Amino acid sequence: MISQPLFYAGARQEPASGRYQDVIDPATGQVVGRTARAAAADVDAAVRSAKQAFDNPAWRNLSASQRADILLGLAKTLHDNAAELIALEATSTGASVVRMSSFDLPAVIQMAMNVASQLPEYPFVQYPPIRPLPEAHHVRVVKEPLGVCALITAWNGPLLLFMLKLIPALAAGNTVVVKPAENASLSTFRLVELFNQFLPPGVVNIVTGGGAEVGDALTGHPDVAKISFTGSTGVGQHIQKRAADGLKRVTLELGGKGPSIVLPDADLELTARGATFGYLLHSGQICLSGTRLLVPDALHDALVERMVELAGSLQPGNPLDPNTTLAPMASEAHMRRVLGYIEAGKAEGARLACGGGRLTSPECGAGFFVAPTIFTEVRNDMQIAREEIFGPVLSVIRYGDVEEAIAIANDSCYGLTAGLWSSDPVAAYSLCSRLQAGTVWINDWHAVTVDSPFGGYKQSGYGKELAIESIENYLQSKSILASFERKPEFKAMHSMILR
Repeated sequence: MISQPLFYAGARQEPASGRYQDVIDPATGQVVGRTARAAAADVDAAVRSAKQAFDNPAWRNLSASQRADILLGLAKTLHDNAAELIALEATSTGASVVRMSSFDLPAVIQMAMNVASQLPEYPFVQYPPIRPLPEAHHVRVVKEPLGVCALITAWNGPLLLFMLKLIPALAAGNTVVVKPAENASLSTFRLVELFNQFLPPGVVNIVTGGGAEVGDALTGHPDVAKISFTGSTGVGQHIQKRAADGLKRVTLELGGKGPSIVLPDADLELTARGATFGYLLHSGQICLSGTRLLVPDALHDALVERMVELAGSLQPGNPLDPNTTLAPMASEAHMRRVLGYIEAGKAEGARLACGGGRLTSPECGAGFFVAPTIFTEVRNDMQIAREEIFGPVLSVIRYGDVEEAIAIANDSCYGLTAGLWSSDPVAAYSLCSRLQAGTVWINDWHAVTVDSPFGGYKQSGYGKELAIESIENYLQSKSILASFERKPEFKAMHSMILR
């Protein structure tokens, strides 16, 4: 059984409390590891390690080209250790090896290489034009790292989320302390350990444990300059309040309730397959998921019928098995939460087209599997249409005309993703500007490229990840002005008070 302590100052460290907690495989319900429960003293030690590394010329004085080489080292490390990292992630989160090997790892390797290729030419130093007023100055604008950054990741994709934050943070020249979700830290810990083989001690550190103890100590620490968080909107609001006292920089990637509008001319099969993929990838435990499907009457019955058929074809089982296509819920507690939402949908009058309970087939064993669930006759004011369920639950909502569909889509506190299904992409493009979401797809879902920034509107958060633009979240600008005028009697500004 894997037993993982903390890691800071370039070495494994035992938690001050001596406490550990079990890591449960959600596909089997079995204990697969133990991870340290840090306390405030451990957080302080990890932040101190990161601060010392940030102040160390061995890290702070690296050129952009040298940091680019480090990013390429990250990419190579991920590639060379892919099998081990995928297995650790699968057994602690339920993520399938197919998803991990097809998207998560290739995406972050590609992002590291993409940022590395652009970093040497990135405008860390800029020279605005010389202006005659108030007098001629040589102006130099320098973009500098913030310092110690706290990276807090969710349990649904810890390795992917960690790397999306780590790459721009290191590219900008910062040091980091990462806190993964306490029930999904195995792959992150191993990755930190691997990276420390070629990074200066203290550049990348990890503390594990509960949010109330470890998360609060980290987000409130006076030496943390920046917080990047992925998780629920409620926790994001709490973090923003914690950060306010120290005026810390914050990036929040929060919840979603993605609306997908099926236009009257949509291709039925493309829409059925795309919308099913949109709500069932990782069993809906992805903030990007398309969980509200807006359908015109003319397509409603045929589309729902086909989606029920497709949803029923998914295969639950061990995420290490390449044939498994339906993921378990990440924990028993989360499974109970999702089942509670399903019961709420029934009570509010929505009609079950399929699913609606826990899966108990032999393939599921004692795992935390929920059947793919589709509700029809859903109103947008129902709980299942308003709140993020984070499970394999789809709300199908009828609409009359496109104006009504846009209004329903935007009637949400969230604004992370949205989509349009149409046989006329040009016409669909004209509607994109009216959808209040950070990402809008046409005839697709979950399509993410490392060259386009990702982030939300409204209560889905702020700040962007992915793409080279994400580095701006980890930089601050300094203006340096040198006067050309050396004779005091000719200093134009001085004459305002000095005669």
